[in-house]
Amino acid sequence: MERHPLHGYLQVAFVGWRYAEPREDLKAVFEAAVREAPEEVEWTFRSVRNWMIVPTRLLQEAGPDGERFNEAMDAIRQSDQEFCAATAGDLERILQALSEPPAGDSS
Repeated sequence: MERHPLHGYLQVAFVGWRYAEPREDLKAVFEAAVREAPEEVEWTFRSVRNWMIVPTRLLQEAGPDGERFNEAMDAIRQSDQEFCAATAGDLERILQALSEPPAGDSS
């Protein structure tokens, strides 16, 4: 969700999901996309129980175990709307990169 549904604030953009059967070969694809596509902020791909493409700053502020993830997201949203806008643009570029076939793939 790009904007808070009640207050209209820009949110910190990220995506998370869980595979029933994770494919290890996809990790390199996600890692390359978060390394190459963003233009504004640093991103991290994490593949623990849930897989995430998330701004590195959010992970850092959430703490080593991610215990304060929601609190960190709220704090960034309230204090840094420019960062939130930058994450939205970057995430769009990351998703676009993931939707394109790999170089040299004519399929």
